Amino acid sequence: MQPEYLDNGARARVDGHGDAWANEHRHGLGMSFNMTDLDAFFGTVAFGQNTSDRLFIEYVPDEYANRDKVVREFGLVAMFDRKNSWRAAFEQRNRLSTAVYLWICRKLGVGQSKSPKFFYVIGGQLPPWQMVEIDIISGEATGVTANILHRDDWQYVWEHLGLVPLRREIARWISSKRIETR
Repeated sequence: MQPEYLDNGARARVDGHGDAWANEHRHGLGMSFNMTDLDAFFGTVAFGQNTSDRLFIEYVPDEYANRDKVVREFGLVAMFDRKNSWRAAFEQRNRLSTAVYLWICRKLGVGQSKSPKFFYVIGGQLPPWQMVEIDIISGEATGVTANILHRDDWQYVWEHLGLVPLRREIARWISSKRIETR
């Protein structure tokens, strides 16, 4: 069975479900903004709860020629923890999971040309979504925020948050490594 693709070239989600913010990411940014969710693993294994469809990473893969290989090079652009409210994002009970996510960003950032970013995405299953950047070293809000109100906002928001230039820089770094797999 061939995968279905959206009009912008992004692959449609196979099960037709998923988080609304993540689904809009596919529609608003297209196929070159790769993203996957991580939280089913982390939530169940590390925290004893299934919090799937709430923790996402956006990454840059190596050359398209390596797409069918399992030994590849990747760069982490950003990690996103989606919360229903500002209170849920910044409450004391969220500190352990946030600490793990910031640690992952720091560790993965050591091996690439620029450090990734971390954001809380605050909102429900419909827009608006407020994006709040958290410094991966200090754990404090950086003051950089943006709101996604409509599908047309994604490209502007990604530029405003510095994610588009960060993605370009990490893609250049991966290209310079030229890892070929057999």
